[in-house]
Amino acid sequence: MKITPLAFESLGVRSMATFIETDQKILVDPGTSLGPKRFGLPPWKTEFDALHETRAAIQEHAPISDIVTISHYHHDHFTPFTLGMFIDSSPEHAEEIYQDKKLFIKSPEENINKSQQGLARKLLKDLNNVNRDITYSDGNSFEVGNTQISFSNALPHGSQRSKLGYLVTVTIRYKNETVMHASDVQGPIHDGTKEYILKENPDVLILSGPPLYLVGFALSKEDVENARANLTALSQEIPKIVVDHHLLRDIRCFDFIKSVQEESENRLMVASELVDKKPNLLEARRKEFYLEK
Repeated sequence: MKITPLAFESLGVRSMATFIETDQKILVDPGTSLGPKRFGLPPWKTEFDALHETRAAIQEHAPISDIVTISHYHHDHFTPFTLGMFIDSSPEHAEEIYQDKKLFIKSPEENINKSQQGLARKLLKDLNNVNRDITYSDGNSFEVGNTQISFSNALPHGSQRSKLGYLVTVTIRYKNETVMHASDVQGPIHDGTKEYILKENPDVLILSGPPLYLVGFALSKEDVENARANLTALSQEIPKIVVDHHLLRDIRCFDFIKSVQEESENRLMVASELVDKKPNLLEARRKEFYLEK
């Protein structure tokens, strides 16, 4: 399988958009956005540049995709039809992504909070005018060509007590290789999510690390230590782990990754390294840009 990261925090934006090629071309979580406020400041110019670049990468891969998957309904994981400064989307962008595609999407009715449910209903309403094939993916497996695509049941967005709702992971099996994309599991913090990942036994795991910048607000120190322990356990079993997204919104992310790597001989990396690029943390450094101007 060929894995191409299109938009991640290590590429300067909020996203986990990934293009995976088997005998099918699969576009996973095709959204890209910016944090409207960090350190009390709006995005810096370089962040908008990264937003436009990653939007272009998603739009470049959309026409050649056979399948689109959506893990949950936050704007950094799908492209809405609504115009927006911090999501850089338009009706034309969205239609190009979803037109003539097999869409495997998280159920908009079950295991979903009100915020995500509203966004999901708006997306489905807009998709009424687009030629597409929609399937709710939660807990189901599908054979498309020679590729097997399996989705988890709804898992918590971080810890079990999270108010941010639920998501589904996707596992792609082709020939003798297994890749798993576990979007906003945040570590994983939840022990049940760790056990599910181990059961899927991927060769490559792509997941979100814990949002260190929210410690003391929406995240406890216990959550961080649980995420560290669970990621360490996964790294001892899985040959390659790509950890990115929430974790890289804080410059302390590299200390966290190093602390896990010290306990494992297997490879931990950030998404940009998949395409031989140095991590380009922009939101985490936003205050620096304003101080330097």
